[in-house]
Amino acid sequence: MREKVESMMWNCKVYMESTVENFLMNEEGDSNMVAVVVLIVIVIAVGAVFRDNLEDAVDAVFSKLTGFIEQ
Repeated sequence: MREKVESMMWNCKVYMESTVENFLMNEEGDSNMVAVVVLIVIVIAVGAVFRDNLEDAVDAVFSKLTGFIEQ
């Protein structure tokens, strides 16, 4: 019985070591994070460039909405 428990513990140790090593060496999600950051930067840049136009558009929509509600 003791040998079986030691064998199971050894298998768990080897499995955990390989799992931790794979986690540390795997860079699979890294490119997705870079893509998300780049998209956020692009959206912020477009917003900064067209800030005045966006403000005018939002003001126009809200003025029409307010006018529609008041009628």
